[in-house]
Amino acid sequence: MQRRLLIVYLTLTAVILLATEIPLGLNLAMNNYHHLVIRQVSNAFSLASAAEATGGAAPDAAWKARAKAYSEKNDAVVLLFDDQGRRTYSTRPGTKISDPEWRRTLLGALVGESTVPLDYSFNISARPLFVAEPVLKRGRPVGSVATISPTTSLRSQVTQDALLLLGVAVAGLLAAAAVGIPLVRWSLRPARQLQAAVRQIAQGQYSVRATADRGPPELRELAEAVNGMTDRLVSVLEAQRCFVADASHQMRNPLTALRVRVEALEAVVPEDGQENLAVAVAEADRLSRILDELLVLANAATVDGGSSTIDVRAVVESRARALSSRAEEADVTIAVQGRGAPARCLPGALDQVLDVLLDNALGFSPPGGRVTVRIRSDDTSVYVEVEDQGPGMSPQEKERATDRFWRGRQPGRRSGSGLGLAIAKALLKAGGAELELDDAEPRGLLARAVLPRVVPATALPGRDRRAVSPDGPAGERKPARQGDAGGGGGETGG
Repeated sequence: MQRRLLIVYLTLTAVILLATEIPLGLNLAMNNYHHLVIRQVSNAFSLASAAEATGGAAPDAAWKARAKAYSEKNDAVVLLFDDQGRRTYSTRPGTKISDPEWRRTLLGALVGESTVPLDYSFNISARPLFVAEPVLKRGRPVGSVATISPTTSLRSQVTQDALLLLGVAVAGLLAAAAVGIPLVRWSLRPARQLQAAVRQIAQGQYSVRATADRGPPELRELAEAVNGMTDRLVSVLEAQRCFVADASHQMRNPLTALRVRVEALEAVVPEDGQENLAVAVAEADRLSRILDELLVLANAATVDGGSSTIDVRAVVESRARALSSRAEEADVTIAVQGRGAPARCLPGALDQVLDVLLDNALGFSPPGGRVTVRIRSDDTSVYVEVEDQGPGMSPQEKERATDRFWRGRQPGRRSGSGLGLAIAKALLKAGGAELELDDAEPRGLLARAVLPRVVPATALPGRDRRAVSPDGPAGERKPARQGDAGGGGGETGG
């Protein structure tokens, strides 16, 4: 916006300067030409008067000396003609009057007509200036004096005037820019403040409001509309969160009671109905788990800031130990690699994210497989990668993996709600982090949590800006079934 306003403002200034200076330049050039013509006519008239006093078309030596001196001083040619148009004297022999316009001017002087400046058109070309004045004797023309003068000085003066006007135009544009830039910035300050407020609101800072009491009426009205829209958005988000929380809470007790009563039927249900009873209990457990996950997701989507510094390595080891029993049951080896680095994240968010990613990785890894949790960092980010050896995901599946309730291919009897990766993504995003899904080599999925790193300012200048693996050449490994680096969470979206 600022650049466009400056371009429009300076363009209008340039147009005004050109519209003023082009006519002014032409007028100066015309005046210079007329002054040259008047000067040359005056000189020719003076020579004609001197010729009249010394004998008309047969001048004496004094007149010839005067004409020659004038010719040398002005680099001009002086010609004297009798009343028949025959040349009787020339300061530069061999000069011919071949131009039709010159001949008309000469014939006019021979019949007593004087050269009039306004009769000469605007001329700054290389063509010399021809002036002729009659030589009179007792009021009758007896000859003519003509001068042929170069117009070099005229062209030089016009060039100087043009350069001066161009310099004035450039100075005017610079002055306009010097005045216009602060004015444009001042006029756009309310728009920039509104833009900054909208950007903060878009980033989830719903407590921010645009300034609606300054600036032009249109921007104040727009700021009020933005604030009203933000208030309604906050109300809708709060209503959604409250609804999910209330629904989860209100449904948990009846669901628990239902599960207890269904289990109590085990003793009276015949053997052929035991399988359906077990399915009913499992579905009740699944519904309870979905309610808990919906509550977590609703809270994650409405979190506003509040991130803190965490020890990534400690969190990874803690979650690896917590899932070691699950890894043993699945016959999957868990390895943790890399040294820790401080990062910023919502309190407890990385724990829940790793639970989701490790649960998916263990569920999709084949028996005897391996899940690797790798920690690496660069100057700005800490990367926690969970890599499994499962079937992986297609590009289309990776695009949909973080959608709510989306479930991809499920191995064996594994079931999920389809909310796991959606929760992980929401928790990371609320703390300024990101979740990425990529292919593992040679097979499997790699899920990567990218966290903002906390680095002392004095440590930045001496470091290589490229991403590095801080765990050394071989890294550090935990015993089997003690950590999880699977990105398999991406395989189900839950």
